[in-house]
Amino acid sequence: MLSLSHIISLIKFYLFYPSFFAVIIFPGLIFTTVILLVTIWFERKAAARVQMRIGPLYVSKRTGGLLQLVADAIRIVFSEIIIPNGVNPTLYVLAPVLPLAFSFIPMVLIPFSSIPQSGSVLSPYYYDFYDPEIGQGVLVGYFVEYNMVLVLGILAIIPIFILLQAWATNNRFAILGAVRESLLSVSYDVLILMAVVAIALEYHTLDIARVVATGIPGIIANPLAALVFFVGMIMGTGRFPFDIVEADTELVLGPATEYSGFLFVLAMGGGYIATFAYSFIFADLFLSGWAPLSGLPGALITSIKAILVLWFSVFLRSVYGRYRLDQALRGSWKYLLPVAFASIILGLVVGWIWIR
Repeated sequence: MLSLSHIISLIKFYLFYPSFFAVIIFPGLIFTTVILLVTIWFERKAAARVQMRIGPLYVSKRTGGLLQLVADAIRIVFSEIIIPNGVNPTLYVLAPVLPLAFSFIPMVLIPFSSIPQSGSVLSPYYYDFYDPEIGQGVLVGYFVEYNMVLVLGILAIIPIFILLQAWATNNRFAILGAVRESLLSVSYDVLILMAVVAIALEYHTLDIARVVATGIPGIIANPLAALVFFVGMIMGTGRFPFDIVEADTELVLGPATEYSGFLFVLAMGGGYIATFAYSFIFADLFLSGWAPLSGLPGALITSIKAILVLWFSVFLRSVYGRYRLDQALRGSWKYLLPVAFASIILGLVVGWIWIR
């Protein structure tokens, strides 16, 4: 018979096991869901304050209308799911799930903190998640030494599923949004990749944890790469002023036009989750991630930095209008591409002179 203390120790061991804890609890699925709900509230309230509108208020007025999100979520989730005539029901239901899933998968591979050898609730997993690049364990759902490449590769697949989502609905507005996505994806994928290549050359590694372990924030070592990555990030996730794919005043809601009920939540949630995943990458590569802490406090520091990046990206809705498609493409190819090349050159020089 197992004693009560032994059962509790087993539960504690498996509860804090990084493959479960970091993926499901913090800063994984549960934490991400809560933060995204608060982010939507922040986006609406910030836009209302800047543009001198009331915003969500009268539901739970004392909390600034926070419960309005709960009311909206319940209303949308329990709305009827209407499947249009002339579509393949299987593809129609599956299409919004795939972008959401592939937006979250990178969260399994992004390092959130280092694991000290002793003195932390995570210390028993030190050797299970040992990173030879930094000589420490890392808090990550699944450790891959070349995580920088794998994370970007997974995020780059998402536009394919957005195209599938639009095609599966058999709607002209959705198809137009998908065509815009295909044009934009060529631009922002190149920018993001070049910014990350600049960091990889500068820090001599493809391991995100190694970049954090140097103690030199990427935004200081290579501010050009930080600028290019951030602009590519908001372009790729449809944040203002690059809300071109959905463009509610032109295309209803782009690829999500024909979705209702819970499928609409899935169709619209992928962009927010992808933004949060990119924000964690930005926090690690350019804001020193969990430094100077480790363990759970380090994961909290990384999460706070990622949330600030996320909230800044959604705040842009308050102050910018939407660019036209040609303006976004011209800006990325004519202006940002030379900056991306300059960031690579700067990375080579700084990596040779300063970062060893």
